[in-house]
Amino acid sequence: MKHSLDHLFGRNSRWLAIRSEVRHFGLWLALFLPVNGPAFLHAQAQGAATLFEKKCYSCHNIGSGNKKGPDLKGVTAQRSREWLHSFIQSPAAMNRRGDPAAVDLFRKFSPEVMPDQALSPEEMDSLMALIESLSNKNQIFIPAGAKLSRPIAAGDAEAGRRLFTGKTLLSRGGTACITCHDLDGAGLFGGGTLGPSLTAANIKYRDPELIAILQNPNFPTMNSIFVARPLTDEEIVQIFSLLQSTKQANPTAAVAPGPVDLKFPLLGFGLLVLSLAGMNRAWKGRLRGVREALVGENSPRAGSLDRSQP
Repeated sequence: MKHSLDHLFGRNSRWLAIRSEVRHFGLWLALFLPVNGPAFLHAQAQGAATLFEKKCYSCHNIGSGNKKGPDLKGVTAQRSREWLHSFIQSPAAMNRRGDPAAVDLFRKFSPEVMPDQALSPEEMDSLMALIESLSNKNQIFIPAGAKLSRPIAAGDAEAGRRLFTGKTLLSRGGTACITCHDLDGAGLFGGGTLGPSLTAANIKYRDPELIAILQNPNFPTMNSIFVARPLTDEEIVQIFSLLQSTKQANPTAAVAPGPVDLKFPLLGFGLLVLSLAGMNRAWKGRLRGVREALVGENSPRAGSLDRSQP
């Protein structure tokens, strides 16, 4: 066919240009068609599942009930694409503007506050497609990567305790858990209060959820610390083992935040008072002999004695 057309049109420049365009269109079409094939769609779904596991699963389920945030099953049928995009990007801003649905969510899941998510429109659309697909099939989201690298062994809980308290440094330079979190029996004076107590972490979260959090913490403070210094697989096993053993020792631990442990702040205040008292005592004795001499020389009695001498 090509040779007959070439014979018909010869080496006409316009015909050569048309033939070149057709060839390029054919190549473009050949590249485009597989994108809509089953293999591409499967890869796209897998990418969305990985994204959901990394960015959303620590707070949301699809079909397994509410967690720190709402179950997302059916959300694409309840809210428009535009609303979901706006809320994902800046939920707090929508709450401040008084959006009724956003205000209701913030009220229902208080004191939790969903952080802004730096996701592209394409990433948000892929997440919505995943949610819609699982919702329509009445399936739940099960994280593929939320599993330990090996079974828990004897000694893992104690190794996890040492990592938690900072006695053993995290190999990639992350901050010890006790800096921000408390854990029953983890330290003499308790832990930090910037984050929640983790005594009930294994009660609040199912095992895959807790493992996923340790693998990819999506809470703003933790993410800023561990995004470049993630826990190793071995450290995840050991810290998870510690939290599991804490659950076994405290099976009725309260999931809701309890009263703040004041031992550490009170100890700090007491040490401050003692330090100030010690500094005051040391300062009062400083150059005491010199001050007494100066006071004696300038006292009225000393002056009268000086004048009485011949």
